[in-house]
Amino acid sequence: MSVNSSGEPPRGPNPPAYLQLAQAPPHQQAGPGRNGWAVACFLCGLMGILGIPILLCWVFGYLALFQIARSGQTGRLLVHLGFSASGIWILVIVVKAANMMPPTT
Repeated sequence: MSVNSSGEPPRGPNPPAYLQLAQAPPHQQAGPGRNGWAVACFLCGLMGILGIPILLCWVFGYLALFQIARSGQTGRLLVHLGFSASGIWILVIVVKAANMMPPTT
């Protein structure tokens, strides 16, 4: 290896292999991902038997749908499944409440 008078390795069009930098791998763009509000909507729809999560499911679902339309994220199916699950829980609660009513004579 030759060294010039200042102690630095020679600079030229083709530096030695040990001085060449490895090429960086191509940058992979991550997709927009799944919307967090959609996941929250789905989970609240599943836990709807507790009552309050049914309301949260609808709020989270509409937030998710607005964000999904704006950002292109995934999760629309989760929102629809959460809405469906909360609707089923509403029906279950109404039927149970109707069965608890005293019969009229």
